[in-house]
Amino acid sequence: RGEHRVENAYARAVREDGNPAAVHMIEEVFEVTDRNWRGIGPIPASGWRLTDAFRAYDAEHRFDVTGIRTEEPAECRSGEVLQGLIKPTECAAFGTTCTPRTPLGATMVSSEGACAAYYLYRRMNAPTPQADRAVREEMNPVA
Repeated sequence: RGEHRVENAYARAVREDGNPAAVHMIEEVFEVTDRNWRGIGPIPASGWRLTDAFRAYDAEHRFDVTGIRTEEPAECRSGEVLQGLIKPTECAAFGTTCTPRTPLGATMVSSEGACAAYYLYRRMNAPTPQADRAVREEMNPVA
């Protein structure tokens, strides 16, 4: 319907105005900023940064790393996965050149990422218990 809203699902424990002390602290320490999101690109007013009062604690400025940019490989379609445009299995790199041990994009890097979850829990071709174990070992290698 083209609508969106935020609803408090925990009204018994969380007040509509939140925790005023925490809200004040967040507003004092952070400010909204544009952010570049891996696999998607820049989104205006989608991130946070430390305010000028806390700049001494900002690693980007303290260590002069503000110009670092990362690019997803061309064959990685994690941005489309993140946006819900495709399923992980629709990416040609999924499970071949892109695995949890050799991730190409954000959605395979984290074990909570959509591609990593599909990789770990996929039920294609009715995997055997041995195949399931092999996938779990790949997701959680022992050092």
